Amino acid sequence: MQNDKELFNLLKETHPLQPRQEFVLATEKKLRQRARNMTKAHMMKRLSFVSSGIALCVLAFSWFFFFSGKDVVLDTLTSLGQKETQDENIVTMDAVLQNALTGPSDELNQILDQTDWIEPLGQYEEKRYKKYFANDTSYMDFVNSYGSTLMIEPRRNGYQLKVKNIEYEKIDAKDMVYNFSVELQYQKEGGKEAEVSTVKGQANLTEDHKIEGMVIRMSDFWGLLR
Repeated sequence: MQNDKELFNLLKETHPLQPRQEFVLATEKKLRQRARNMTKAHMMKRLSFVSSGIALCVLAFSWFFFFSGKDVVLDTLTSLGQKETQDENIVTMDAVLQNALTGPSDELNQILDQTDWIEPLGQYEEKRYKKYFANDTSYMDFVNSYGSTLMIEPRRNGYQLKVKNIEYEKIDAKDMVYNFSVELQYQKEGGKEAEVSTVKGQANLTEDHKIEGMVIRMSDFWGLLR
């Protein structure tokens, strides 16, 4: 059975606690480039959506005036309004950040207490994160730089983390790049009061609402747990 020190050293070697600087810079560059490349595609998509919306409105009001379909028209417009305001990109990012920044969970602790924890840990991460990423490369970039490694410091120093709130900001109306700001609660095990700090980052998503790249800036936060 490995002691805690050996376990944490092996975890660090397997998954680096801090993402490499070149990874962060390359990911941020990729986010910007991806946003520029997608601008034209989004313009065409929005034009198509507007055209479809106009056509639907014409049909709806024709039904209203000629067939007395008032209730049907109102229900249809309400449904369209709800779909338009729902941002599926935020749903995706929220799921990943909630999973990554809450814990360590009992399940993760049980896995890391095992002698052979590498394969169970891979299965644990795949179950929690893989479906939210665009491809294997983007998924592996995330788990190698963040994923369960975000729980190493809280676990070692006896803290529990909990996401209180996340604010998202779309960098440009035509882009699929978002800035996010996480209110992160941290509490020492056995401590009476929890404290809250802010962690910021950025993510780029595809048209299928999958994450293509994500950066979570944790370096300042780690100092609060020591």
